Amino acid sequence: MNFSKRFAARALAALVVLSSFLLAPGSFSQVPQLLNYQGRVTVIGTNFNGTGQFKFALVNGNGTQTYWSNDGTSNAGSQPTASVSLPVLNGLYSVLLGNALLPNMTIVPVTVFTNPDVRLRVWFNDGSHGFQLLTPDQRIAAVGYAIMAGNVPDGSITGAKLAVGAVGAANIADGAITSTQLAAGAAAANLNAGGQSAVASGGVIMSTNPNATELLNAGYVRLTGIETAERFKPLHNAPPGDRYIHTAVWTGTEMIVWGGVNSNSTYLNDGARYNPTFDLWTPLSKINAPSERAGHTGVVAAGIMLIWGGTNASTPFGDGGYYNPASDEWTTIPANVNVPARAYHTAVVTGSNEMIVWGGLGAGGVPLNSGGRFNFTQFQSVTTLTNAPAVRYVHRAVWTGTEMIVWGGALSGSSFYNNGAHYNPTTNTWAAMSASPLGARYAHVMVWNGSRVLIWGGLGSAYFNDVASYNPGPKTWTTLSNVNAPSPRFYSTAVWSGSAMLVFGGQGAAGTPLGDGASFDPAANTWTTFATAAEPSGRYVHTAVWTGDEMIVWGGYGRINTSVSTLKDGGRFTPGAGGGTWKSLVAARGGSTTVWTGGELLIWGGGYGDLVYPGGLRLDLTTNSWRRIANDPAITPRFGHTAIWSGSQMIIWGGFNITYTPFTTYNYTNTGGRYNPATDTWSVTDASNAPTARSSHTAIWTGTEMIVWGGSNVTYAGDGGRYNPASDTWTPVPADPAVSARSSHKSVWTGSQMLVWGGFGTGFVYAAAGARYDPVNGVWTAMSAVNSPAPRIDFSLVWTGSEMIVWGGVAEIIFDYVGDGGRYNPTTDTWTAIPVSPLISRRGTHAAVWSGSEMIIWGGRSTPGGNNLGDGGRYDPAAAGGVGKWSAIAQSGVIGGRSDFSGAIWTGTEMLLNSPYASERGNYADVFSYTPPKTLYLYVRP
Repeated sequence: MNFSKRFAARALAALVVLSSFLLAPGSFSQVPQLLNYQGRVTVIGTNFNGTGQFKFALVNGNGTQTYWSNDGTSNAGSQPTASVSLPVLNGLYSVLLGNALLPNMTIVPVTVFTNPDVRLRVWFNDGSHGFQLLTPDQRIAAVGYAIMAGNVPDGSITGAKLAVGAVGAANIADGAITSTQLAAGAAAANLNAGGQSAVASGGVIMSTNPNATELLNAGYVRLTGIETAERFKPLHNAPPGDRYIHTAVWTGTEMIVWGGVNSNSTYLNDGARYNPTFDLWTPLSKINAPSERAGHTGVVAAGIMLIWGGTNASTPFGDGGYYNPASDEWTTIPANVNVPARAYHTAVVTGSNEMIVWGGLGAGGVPLNSGGRFNFTQFQSVTTLTNAPAVRYVHRAVWTGTEMIVWGGALSGSSFYNNGAHYNPTTNTWAAMSASPLGARYAHVMVWNGSRVLIWGGLGSAYFNDVASYNPGPKTWTTLSNVNAPSPRFYSTAVWSGSAMLVFGGQGAAGTPLGDGASFDPAANTWTTFATAAEPSGRYVHTAVWTGDEMIVWGGYGRINTSVSTLKDGGRFTPGAGGGTWKSLVAARGGSTTVWTGGELLIWGGGYGDLVYPGGLRLDLTTNSWRRIANDPAITPRFGHTAIWSGSQMIIWGGFNITYTPFTTYNYTNTGGRYNPATDTWSVTDASNAPTARSSHTAIWTGTEMIVWGGSNVTYAGDGGRYNPASDTWTPVPADPAVSARSSHKSVWTGSQMLVWGGFGTGFVYAAAGARYDPVNGVWTAMSAVNSPAPRIDFSLVWTGSEMIVWGGVAEIIFDYVGDGGRYNPTTDTWTAIPVSPLISRRGTHAAVWSGSEMIIWGGRSTPGGNNLGDGGRYDPAAAGGVGKWSAIAQSGVIGGRSDFSGAIWTGTEMLLNSPYASERGNYADVFSYTPPKTLYLYVRP
C-alpha cells in the first residue's frame, strides 16, 4: 500500500482570518482561533474519493512531544484515539483544526504557539487499510503565531506602525486588538496606505438587499440585479432497483451490486456500491459498462470488480468489463474466440489476481465444460480437458489458494451431478475428485474454510439440507450433522465467516421463498439458528457477501405483502450469542417522517411493502455525513405516524403497522417516543390520557407542547390531545362542532393558534371548511369559507408568518388534481384566491416549503395514479402588488420525477426532499436538496 500526501499552495496560509474590520471606528470583530488546513491523499496511486478518517496532532520539530491533538489523547507524538470524519473529493480535503463543532475535535489552545517549532502530524484511514501516518510533518509558519498577538499596549498601534494592507489580511488573535489598543483612524489609514480603502472608486459590492441603505448612504449607486442559478444536489443516493440473478461482490470496504433482472423482466446493466460503515449507496457509472444481462459472474481482484458472461434471455455473452470503484470507471473485457460465450457458469480469482471461468450454458442452451483465464490484459482458454468435469451449469466452484474445485451442477432439468474436479492453473491440469456421499444436485452452496470444502443444500431428485466436507489433499469426504440445519432448499446463499458457514434464504418446496438461516460450525459439527428479529423477508437467487464482520444480504426474488416479486432490500447479519443479530439494510421507505433540528435531518419509521422499518437515519449537513438513529425496542416500528422537533427532541406519535396472517390487519397505536439526538437515546411517551390510536392525523409544536388532532382508525377522529414533554403528560382536545372529524388534512401553527384545513371524513366526504384552535383558552373557531379553495386532499399547505397558503391537490368538485389555491389570513378571517397559472401545472402529492419569502413546490402527480412530475414552481405572495407571482422550476437532469414525499424541509438556505413513496414497487430512498436562485444587487462606488 502506498499513501502519498501533497499540500495545496495555501495549505498553511491564512490560518486565522479577520472576519470584519468595518464594524465601528477603531474596533475589530472577535475571530475564532481556527487553523485552516488543506491536504491531499492517494491510495495505491489513486486519488481517494469518499469519507476518510483523519487524526491530527501538533508536535515539536522531531515529533517527540505533543502540544495538541484532535481529541486530546496524543502523547509524545503518538496517534490520537478518536478520529475526525472528513469528505475527500479527488484526493483533496479541508479541515478547520480547532473547530469544536466537529465531532472528536478540540479547540487549539493559544499556548501552543509559545513554542518555537510547531508541526502538524496527520494520520489517515481509507476504511480498509487502517490508519497510516502521512509524512513528513508540516511546519506551521508565522501565520499560526499571529493568534498570540494578545499583549498589545493601548493606543500603540497606529496607521504608520501597521504594515501596509495588514488590516483585512493579517490574522489577529481572538480579542487581541480592541478599540482601546488601536489608535483612532489607524485602520482606515492603513487601508488607504495599502490602496484598499474599503472599496476603491469604481469598485462593486454585491448585496441581497435591493435597498441597502448603509451602502446608499455611503455614496454607493445601485446598478442592477443578477440572479444566481438554482441547484439540485443529491445528498443520499438510492439503492439499486429491484433485481434477482444479479451479482454482488465485496471490495474490502464496499459491497457492489450489478446487473440482473427486475420485476418487469427487464435485464439490467446498472448497479450501486454500498458502504456499511456510513450506510450509504453510490450509483455506478454506466459509461463503458457491459450490456444488460443476468446469470453472469462477478468477482474481485485487487479491489477491482470483474463482470463476465451472462445472458439477456436470448443471447449468451462472451464479453464483460472490469470496474474500478476508486475512479468509478469501466474497462471493457472484449470477447475472445478461445472462450465461448456462456451464462450460469462459475468464476474464481487466484492469488495472482487472475480470474478463471468455467462451465455454464453456451449458445443454444448447450452446457459447456470449457473455460478461460483472464489476467486484466488478455483472455486465454483453459486448454486441457483431460480429467475435466463433464459439461454442466448452475454448479459451484471455490478457490483453495492453489487450485479451483468444481462440484455438482446440472446437465439438464432432470439430470444432475454429484462429482467434480480440481483445476491447477500453474500446471494447467485437472484431477478428478473422489466419489461423493452426497446426492447429485445443483444450485447448492459451497464455501472454502481454509482447509476443506463445505457443501450444503441444493436440488436434485429431492430438496436437500444435508452437509459434507471435502479435504482436497487426501481427497476424502466427511458427512456432517444436519441437526438444526435449515429446511431443505436450493438457491440459498452462503459465506464463510472465518469460523462458520452462514446460510440464508433459498427456495423451498412448492416454490416458497424462505427467510430463515443458520450458521454451521464444522469444528463443533453443530448448527445454530439465526435470530429472527429484523430478519429480511424470504427470498432466493439473492446475493450475500462477507465484510469481515457481518454478512450482507441483498435483493433476490421473494414475497412482498401477499405476492412474490423481485426485491430491493436486504439485511446485515452479525454472528454472535443467541443466534446473532440482524439489522435492516434500509431500502426505499414510504410513510416515514422527517424533521429538521437546525443542523441535522432526522428520518424515522416507514417501510416498504409489508416491511416496517425500525429506527432511522440522520444527516449532518455540516459534514454531509449519514449515521443511523439508535433503535429502541420500546419504540415500535410504524407507518403513518407524525413527528415534530421540540428544539431539543424529536417526538413521534401514533401510526400503525401491518400483519398479513391469517388476514391483513392494520395495527394502530397511540404510543410514541422522544428521541434525543445529543445522546442518541429514546424515551417512551406516557399513554395516560393520550388520544385514541390513529394515523393520518397531524401534529404541530407550539413552543411548549405538541398538539395532535384528527386522523382515522376505521372511523374518523375529531378530537386530539396536547402533549407536554417536560411533564410527560397529555391534556385532551375534545371534539368541537366548529370543526368536523377528518383525516389526511393539514395543520400549521401561527404562533398563537393551530390552523386545520382540508382532508376528508365519514363517507369519504371532503371536509368543506377549516378551523382555528386556541390552546390557551381551549377554543375552536370555524374559518370563513367565503372565497376559500374547493375542498380537497393531497394538497400543500405552508405558513408564511401572516398567512396560510393552500395550493393544488385533488378537488372534490372534479375528483382530479387542480392548479389553484388560496391564502388565508387568520387575523381578518379572509381568503384571497390563487388562480391557475400557466407557469405551474396542476398536481397533488407534491412537496412544499416556505422559504421566508416564497412558497416552493416540487414534484407530485398531474393526475391520480399518473406519472410523477420532475418540475415545480416558486410562488411569491408579495409580488405584483400583493397579487402574487409564480416562477417555474424547470425539470432537473439530476433528479427524476417523484411524488408522495415523506418530508420536505426548509433549512434556511435550501429545501431538502426525503424518500418519496410512489408505489409499492416504485419507492425512492434518496434525499436531495434544492437551492433556489437569489438576486444579488450590484452597488458601485463612484
